[in-house]
Parts: sequence; structure tokens; C-alpha cells
Amino acid sequence: MRTFYIFNINSSFYNLMKNNPYHLFKAMEDIHNFDTSDVDLAYDLFMQIVSPFDKSKINNEIFTLSKDNDFYTKFHNVHRIQNKYIPEDSMLVVNKAFLLLESNILKPTFLSSLKANKNLFVCDFKNKDYFWLNELVCL
Repeated sequence: MRTFYIFNINSSFYNLMKNNPYHLFKAMEDIHNFDTSDVDLAYDLFMQIVSPFDKSKINNEIFTLSKDNDFYTKFHNVHRIQNKYIPEDSMLVVNKAFLLLESNILKPTFLSSLKANKNLFVCDFKNKDYFWLNELVCL
């Protein structure tokens, strides 16, 4: 099972890091691994790098693109695709700070739904994987 964290990087950081995503990944990984005693510092650093998501807008975009998919379900801010034929089991949780995508496949369907949004940076901290969503090919 893969766990992807999807961040909406603010424009100034995007322009700075678009050609060097490794440093952005390391910064996000450091924030992810911060000790709980340093939560204020981690939050301040996080808020300098990312822009918050408009939850309503993201939920509507995903729903509009996925509603005709027979394997798609939605409950509040949780979107799910359970396709027994691929087989794909993916769940996308929309938060204001980040999107959390859990999937049993490498390129979940939800990534193609979100691809139109610029400045989205995807991190899988456990597997040390990261990429700009708009640069992902073969969806």
C-alpha cells in the first residue's frame, strides 16, 4: 500500500524549486519527521512552503471528473475508487493543508483527476518517492 501526500506549493517556492524537487522533498520530509516538541516551528515552516487547499473546490473537481465511474464513491471529504478489474483500491482524503492518497497501485486514478492543478507536489515519505504532479506521464 502506497501513501502519497499531495501538497499545494505556493508560487514563490514553486518557481524556486520546480527544477530541483529533491530539496523540496527533503524539506517536506524534515517537516513530516519533526519532533512533537517542535510542532510550532514545523507549522511555521510548512505554512511558508504550501498554500492551503480550497476543500470545496477540490471535492467538486474530483466528484465532477469521477461521478460517472462505476467504481467511485464519495462520503464528505473522502473519495474512493475500488476497481476489482485493475485491481485498484484508492482512497483520497481532502484536507485543507494536504491531500492524503492511499492506494495499492503506483499510479492511482485520482492522480489524473488532480493533474490539471498546477504546483502540486506529491511525496511518498516511506518509499522516498516524490514528483511534480504536472510532470507525471502515462496516466
